Amino acid sequence: MCVIDDIKTVVDGIANQIPWSLHGIRVVGSASNGEKGIELIRETKPHIVLTDIRMPRMNGLDMTRWVLSEFPRTKIVFLSGYTDFDYAQQAIQLGAFDYILKPFTPQKIIDAVLKAKASIEEELGSQQRFHEMERKLRESLPYLRQEYFQLLLQFPTTPEQAAKRWDFLNIALEREQFVVMLTEIDQFAELTHKLPVQEVELIRFTLHNILEETIGNVTKGFVFRDHSHRFVAVFNSPDSGSAERLAEQCRENIESYSRYTVSLGLGENVHHIHEISYSYTQAMTALSYNFYTGGNSVYGYQHVDHQTAPRFSTEKEKELFYCLRSGNLHKAQELVDELFDETVSVPVPYAPEAVKVMYDELAFMMNRVFAEKLTTEEMKPLEAHLLHIKNLHSYKLTELKGGINELCRIGCEVIQQRQKEEANQVVEQVIAHIRQHLDVNLTVNDYAKLVYLSGSYFANLFKKVRGMTVGQFVTTERMERAKALLLEGRQVQEIAQALGYEDRPYFSELFKKHTGMTPSEFKQQYAN
Repeated sequence: MCVIDDIKTVVDGIANQIPWSLHGIRVVGSASNGEKGIELIRETKPHIVLTDIRMPRMNGLDMTRWVLSEFPRTKIVFLSGYTDFDYAQQAIQLGAFDYILKPFTPQKIIDAVLKAKASIEEELGSQQRFHEMERKLRESLPYLRQEYFQLLLQFPTTPEQAAKRWDFLNIALEREQFVVMLTEIDQFAELTHKLPVQEVELIRFTLHNILEETIGNVTKGFVFRDHSHRFVAVFNSPDSGSAERLAEQCRENIESYSRYTVSLGLGENVHHIHEISYSYTQAMTALSYNFYTGGNSVYGYQHVDHQTAPRFSTEKEKELFYCLRSGNLHKAQELVDELFDETVSVPVPYAPEAVKVMYDELAFMMNRVFAEKLTTEEMKPLEAHLLHIKNLHSYKLTELKGGINELCRIGCEVIQQRQKEEANQVVEQVIAHIRQHLDVNLTVNDYAKLVYLSGSYFANLFKKVRGMTVGQFVTTERMERAKALLLEGRQVQEIAQALGYEDRPYFSELFKKHTGMTPSEFKQQYAN
């Protein structure tokens, strides 16, 4: 506080006789007229000035004009007599804080000064709160900008609304010519699910920085994360080169400077702020086309074709179903590969969602084919895998193809097992008949008729199951029975006739061929 009055006793009484320190006030100086008062105020910059109105050289009113022009927050309290009342009113109109009428007591002086002090403290508190709010706003700007862009991307808006918030948030992009780029970290969940949270955040932070620096080297842009594994970049169309080339540079830098790869989708250039949502929608569509590559690639919306849904070759579809019914896994998977090759061999790729729907339908039809042949219990693993195909996590063509081929494998292996069991039953039925009628000479066709099959089919089936022809099996069974009969002491001629051989020498020749010795030699060696 400064005290200014041309009466020295007044100055001394106010400045030195009142214990200002007890009230948190410090007197920094005093002056005897307005001119010296101005010098003092300029030097000390006090919060409060206590001054007389009538003074030599420069009166209190003129001094007030100067003080409030230079230090508008300073509180000026006037000391005024009754005859100075008009002057006091003028001082208040000029912006003086208060006035005290003479004669005054020390307490009146103290009350007026403390009132000024309280006002200053309130203003300082308000100012501090304002600065604190400004600080918080500055700290929040990145989040507010991100929120603003998320609204721009998701919802169309008017040019006026878009521009108003753009100015307030002080966004460092040019106001026209924008491209939206989406960047998705490939297989992020699978690669990071065992890592600590801090390390996962560090990975995101690293990739975010690479994107910002790469874009910043070419044009102005804003990058933020809108998903656990996806970033959005809004940037001004590059002056030199295409946005697709910039996207390729982002992909290459991330692959070079991190252990991860990314898939990128680019929207087309839009002119105005309120059109950014259109570029975002296009970028989302373009990003989905990384379905074909499996990742680490860039797709621009200009390469997307809006054609009708894809269709399979009807003949190949029918052939596939025939293979599934017969359990022919190798041929079935060959046909699946051909169907997928047809899907990707078109000049412009089909919409990934349409391809997914088409293959979901194929998987459903394959399951229906298997259901014709299998029991409810046998169908359970197939139903579970069909659900897996519908809910594929990464949504890539390679995974979809693998899922369809796996469905083939599961179903065909169950059918093959069923066929094997049925074949075993058929063959075992014939084997039982052979063993009960070793004395009867039957042809392959005769045995086939027992199980209602053609001769050639039965012959192939028997060899597949037993690893030998029907004739070889009959001969083996007869020779094994001959060994047993020889050890029982039966005669060679009798045994030959009992096993359907009318010619004893022929029987003996077959026996030697089978055992390496004649019936007599076998009997002599093993019988006793």
